[in-house]
Amino acid sequence: MQSSARTTRPSKATCAKIIKAASSAFARHGYEGASIRAIVGEADVNQAAINYHFGSKEGLYRAVLQTALQALMKDDDAASNPSMLSREAALRSFILQQLRPLTARDKRSEYVRIFNWETVRPTPVFRKLLSEEAPPFMTLAVDLVSRFLPEADHRTLVVAAIWLVGQCTVFIRHREQLAMPPVSLKLNEPAVDRLSALISGWALAGLAQSNVHGSRS
Repeated sequence: MQSSARTTRPSKATCAKIIKAASSAFARHGYEGASIRAIVGEADVNQAAINYHFGSKEGLYRAVLQTALQALMKDDDAASNPSMLSREAALRSFILQQLRPLTARDKRSEYVRIFNWETVRPTPVFRKLLSEEAPPFMTLAVDLVSRFLPEADHRTLVVAAIWLVGQCTVFIRHREQLAMPPVSLKLNEPAVDRLSALISGWALAGLAQSNVHGSRS
């Protein structure tokens, strides 16, 4: 048992070290531009370690994307249990959670850049991972909008959920450009709080209007 623990700890440490180095490389150069040789050098390991832990560059990239998703989508108790909140508070919490990457620093800032690469040049690895990870997230978004549109059919709820997520995604996708002139959007926590309040207000108005139209039809 002790022998197993001794071999597991270095193995986990090596794996984490490789993911850290790979995250930096993929953030700087994208999936195609990042080289395994550079990652090996930065992580101070040999290529056999990458093959052992991840199987290939594709496997390593998938592990980096999973780590990035977990870091950027990390929930607090209220966000992961929106039923604890009123529907208005749940909406605000959901939107704030989506906008948190705007204030990303350090490693999370690298993760945002990786996803920015994916908006320009999507990879099959990302598409596959998204198809696996998106359903629980979309279920959460659909459940949220259903609290505002109780009479809507499922297709309408899905469209409304996509619309809601899109209101936040546009800011994340263009984060670096929005921080520069002529927009010069501040990327600190107070600014993100104000932005989430604005988007929440607009979303509330839009959902309420949709509910009115839906009840008339």
